[in-house]
Amino acid sequence: MFDEVATGFGRTGNRFVADLVLPDIIVLGKALTGGYIGHAATVANKKVFHAFYDDDPTHALMHGPTFMGNPLACAVSLRAIEIFEEEKFMDKIKRIEEIEREEMEGFTHKKIEDVRVMGGCVCIEVKDGKDIEGFQEFAYERGVFARPFIKYIYSMVPYVINEEELRKVMRTMKEWFENK
Repeated sequence: MFDEVATGFGRTGNRFVADLVLPDIIVLGKALTGGYIGHAATVANKKVFHAFYDDDPTHALMHGPTFMGNPLACAVSLRAIEIFEEEKFMDKIKRIEEIEREEMEGFTHKKIEDVRVMGGCVCIEVKDGKDIEGFQEFAYERGVFARPFIKYIYSMVPYVINEEELRKVMRTMKEWFENK
């Protein structure tokens, strides 16, 4: 089962991680509507589908997303997928990843455990979570929205970001470590 709520629609550099390994069940959300309205989808292969297909409702797979079947959310999802294809967002994501890799190449610091870049995602993992306390405010002061988590400074930038804005995000992440 793959949860592609945050990773789907190119976030990892592949349209879906499921493009690499076919799961029995995949869950989609967030980018499904381009962020305009809450919507989710749970998709299963035929084997799983038939295991729950029955006239008896007690045999049903009750996944019940909040906006299940909402006509507006479904229409927005279809249009978001069309735009994703028409505007060649996978090409834009490849360019985002190129810039991220260029900015992060060779970036190290004694307090950093690892730096990872994958598609539209960048993650700086520190050895001790205390080393990123205050980063959120630091980034805000520089015009960058950030939400560090445990011991990770990460970015999942919007695909419509321009190069200057993207470099600003990457440089703000690196700048945090300059005086540490």
